[in-house]
Amino acid sequence: MNDIAIVGLGCRFPGAADLRAYWKLLLRGERQFTAVPKDRWNHDTFHRPDDPQAPDSAYTDQVAFLTDVDRFAAGHYGLPPRRAEAMDPQHRLALDVTREALDDAGLGRGGFDRERTGVFFGISASDYRELATARLRALGLADGSLGTTADTDALNALRASSVRDLPPIGTFTMPGVLLNMAPAAVSRHFDLGGPSLAVDAACSSSLVALDHAVAQLRRGTCGTAVVGGVYLSLTPDSLIGFSRLGALSAAGVCRPFDTRADGFVLGEGAGAVILRPLQDALVAGNRVYAVIKGIGSANDGASAGPLTPSSEGQLRAMRGAFDDAGLPPAAAAFIEAHGTGTSVGDRAEVEALRLLRTDGGERDPGLCYLSSGKALIGHSLSAAGIAGLIKTALVVHHRTVVPQPDVIPRPELGLDAAGLRVADTARALPLSKSDVPVCAAVSSFGFGGTNVHAVLQQAPTATSVRRRSVSLRTHGVATVRDAGPHLALISAGSPQLLREHIDDLLDHLERPDAAPTASLAALAHTLAGREPLPSRLAIVAGDTAEFTERLRRARRQLAEGARGDLGDGAFAADAPLRPAARRIAFVYPGQGSQRPGMMRELHERYPDFRDAVDALGAEAGRHTGVDPADLLYGPAADSADDTALRRRLAPTEVCQPLLGTVQIAATGLLAACGVVPDVVLGHSVGEFAAATTAGVLPAEETVSLLARRGAILRDAEGEPRGSMLAVQTDEETCRRLVEDVRDVWTACLNEPRQTVVSGTKKGLATLRRACAEAGIATRALEVSNAFHSPRLTAGDEAVRADLDSRPLANPRLPLVSCVSGTVCDDPEQLRRLWARHASAPVRFSAAVRSAYDAGARVFVQVTGGNSLLSAVRRNLVGQDDVHVVAVDSPAPDGQRGYLGALARLAVLGVDVDVRKLIEPADRRLLDLPIARLETQSYWWGRRPTAAAHGTRSAATTPTTPPLPSIPADTPRRRTSAAPTKDHAMHELLDLIQHQVTLLGRLGEALTGATDTEPARPTGHADDAGAEAGTPAEVAAETEAATETAQDAVFEQIARISAFPASELHAGQRLVDDLGFDSLMLTDLFTSLKRRWPSLTVDERCARPTVGSVTAMVREEALPRPPGGLTLLPQPAVPPVPEPRHP
Repeated sequence: MNDIAIVGLGCRFPGAADLRAYWKLLLRGERQFTAVPKDRWNHDTFHRPDDPQAPDSAYTDQVAFLTDVDRFAAGHYGLPPRRAEAMDPQHRLALDVTREALDDAGLGRGGFDRERTGVFFGISASDYRELATARLRALGLADGSLGTTADTDALNALRASSVRDLPPIGTFTMPGVLLNMAPAAVSRHFDLGGPSLAVDAACSSSLVALDHAVAQLRRGTCGTAVVGGVYLSLTPDSLIGFSRLGALSAAGVCRPFDTRADGFVLGEGAGAVILRPLQDALVAGNRVYAVIKGIGSANDGASAGPLTPSSEGQLRAMRGAFDDAGLPPAAAAFIEAHGTGTSVGDRAEVEALRLLRTDGGERDPGLCYLSSGKALIGHSLSAAGIAGLIKTALVVHHRTVVPQPDVIPRPELGLDAAGLRVADTARALPLSKSDVPVCAAVSSFGFGGTNVHAVLQQAPTATSVRRRSVSLRTHGVATVRDAGPHLALISAGSPQLLREHIDDLLDHLERPDAAPTASLAALAHTLAGREPLPSRLAIVAGDTAEFTERLRRARRQLAEGARGDLGDGAFAADAPLRPAARRIAFVYPGQGSQRPGMMRELHERYPDFRDAVDALGAEAGRHTGVDPADLLYGPAADSADDTALRRRLAPTEVCQPLLGTVQIAATGLLAACGVVPDVVLGHSVGEFAAATTAGVLPAEETVSLLARRGAILRDAEGEPRGSMLAVQTDEETCRRLVEDVRDVWTACLNEPRQTVVSGTKKGLATLRRACAEAGIATRALEVSNAFHSPRLTAGDEAVRADLDSRPLANPRLPLVSCVSGTVCDDPEQLRRLWARHASAPVRFSAAVRSAYDAGARVFVQVTGGNSLLSAVRRNLVGQDDVHVVAVDSPAPDGQRGYLGALARLAVLGVDVDVRKLIEPADRRLLDLPIARLETQSYWWGRRPTAAAHGTRSAATTPTTPPLPSIPADTPRRRTSAAPTKDHAMHELLDLIQHQVTLLGRLGEALTGATDTEPARPTGHADDAGAEAGTPAEVAAETEAATETAQDAVFEQIARISAFPASELHAGQRLVDDLGFDSLMLTDLFTSLKRRWPSLTVDERCARPTVGSVTAMVREEALPRPPGGLTLLPQPAVPPVPEPRHP
């Protein structure tokens, strides 16, 4: 447990919007020093280069600042504009870099224990707080509260001019600027339940945070940790303060260890790393950038002063780190120094390093490269340690020393005597002198004397594995051909950002150095581990050459406005469907849907599917003597012709358990990919697989039942056996035709224009002639019996007896029975329906409508091609919100068809995860670009401005902010709907009710109101005995009350959240979609109660939507008839038809 792996990195530093840009900047040695941007403050007011001692001034204007720090993807994080503008941008950066680090680690969509994940952030100042409280400070100066002489005229002038334009402190100001809320925001958004704390040790804050995290991981308190640091300079305070200390470079260039060094340049930045115990990371297959072998921390103690560095204190931290690592200091081939470029600081640090490396009389400690990132990006104070840690991890990972530009080593430092060298060009990391893997180290020292040193080592070499692939290059793209196709899921924050992300991916894939890592399996695995964003592209391809070509083509198609099915296995959408619009129904076909070799490619390539088929097939074979796996995929299946195979699959005693086996296994494979149903139904015998999915029967029990049922029905009909015929006409026409034919019955009511009949072969031949004379098409079905007809009634009693021996559980989700055509939630009712299942007609048309009424909008046929999906569409004609997807494709490559179905579901918004479809040996993470989020400007006292893309230049035209993007069904969000969350929501409801009551009492106390004369609710009858108005009057009052309620609710939600009222609609969830918390909900209900005092906070407030709150208020606003009953319009309830039997 001592070794800690760094498995994910995310950052934003000057000149580097992300991790890949940071590494490029380091490799090129590009300095990022510029004048103070005009959008920070007017530095002309404070800049005095010719008078360094002038009060309230800085002698330099050079800084290394981030751009667009006002921009934030509030919608992505579920934060309303009102909260976003009150939120310290340091907190926002903490969210952004954590998201990128989790994505980089392949954990963006989960796969780790969130409850045991801690958050440790170094953060030591909040200039945003100074901006948010500027109004108070100005008033305090004018009225004498801050020790000045009161000036009434100045106070009145401030109130009338400058202060008037500054917003007062609001509800979210305090949580928005507290330092501890940076890690708290990360814990809350990502639902992390471990320790969450902010660390302030000045410049060493983020490495002190690292020390805390390592300790928690080693103790086992945490299984994963997020460690970060952040700093922004939003006021001139720090620049002026460091000028007073003389610590800043007058030349405006930071030159650590250089003869020209004269101080540092103030920088900014944010970074985060994801840590896991090394063994856990290796078992999980995480990419390991570097291993933290040891960490040491110490304080200077009673040294020369709190701002004066001490070699002794630094040396204690360094020795502690190497002792903790169990490694000699000479093992380090690279050291990322604190390296501020001050004369005293550089001298103290090099002295400590010399003593460390020559400890014990070591005369030749070997070559070690010394570096300081402050030479490029300045000193980012509380983020400096994380900047150095990420840099060092990258140096170890890439085994490359990065350069420090234009350096002239300072002779008196004695670098050579310590075996230290500052690299002026990028070069390979030298091998360690000692017989250990290459090591590196990083230091961070803070004002106040807190020193931290960490020792990193290269990751263990992965065990070589056999790969079924060969390297090749096609059309200029480096590729590794993988066994079988893969599905790559690409997403971004908006359609424009998706196109830009595709450009970034193409640039990356077409680099000359992409060859060693361009396996499509690894690429698909990397993309699948990232959090799905709204705009999506899904591509099925066989290798990276094919993928790259399809990616290029899709880029052109998207630019031309194409969406949906782009052809050749590519699908795209601007945004996922709303959650209610992507509820899934699994549809299972019955007999006749079987075919030779069905789903063969899935059986060959996916172990989960193969194992399930083999296990269930063995259970079926135990009862029937025929193993479905052998029948479908064994040697006999390869040698026989198609006609012979179809005959072997047709007998009902073989077909029923075979279909159940394949359907249950296919359902399990879909679940492994994150696709689970909200509703299930099955046509004919497919109903039993549907019931298994709903949890009514275990899988083995279902296969056993189907085997026994098949044997019963085989003998139930007698000889000669009948058959079935599909008739292309409506139910009524078919009934008239059947009435004139003996021994034929209506069997399946599939759709408005198709009915299936069942009967004797002689009777069916007669009916077929009659249909031909009437111009009605027919088709014979490949079945062994006259199912769903009275000819099988003899088997009902035996099936009933078998069912009585099997316990049935309550369905876990809506199960629609095709016997009744309705949802069945009672196992005993289901038992009765199944007892006559074989002889009763299939009411598929009614079942489809019931599934739709139960909320299903995406109908997924699990096996048997798309045979039922056309019927689904025709049964729901006119319902434009219906989508149909076939999982089992009869195409030459069923695996492509399966992946294509997953691709379609993914762009609809389903949480598709293809990682389990990729062989473990190919589950490698690649250094792919991270998609940017769509951002807007949020700043204290400013209106949000138009959306911008990622970190690119901000738009300047004011506009209303967009509502949060529709969330995908990510695992984290699904977890939020679990029963434990329901308990939390009820606790929140109680809290809201309590707060509303307290605020109401406070209002009464302030206004003098008492309980003896309660306020009369607005819109209620003045007298309980008053006559009700005419229907027309009541209708008019009802309509007016509805408009009043909606206007009031929309107005208050818009006021509290800052979302425009015009963008609100009834389906939006206040918490999940609009970012409301308990304070905002309390504000909403309190304001509504002021208008309608009798309004009660009830169960609808536990998970409130805009519509439910409007309905609650509407009930209070409606007129009341005698007796005080609210007049509510009654919805028409359609009658439920009784099942009709032949």
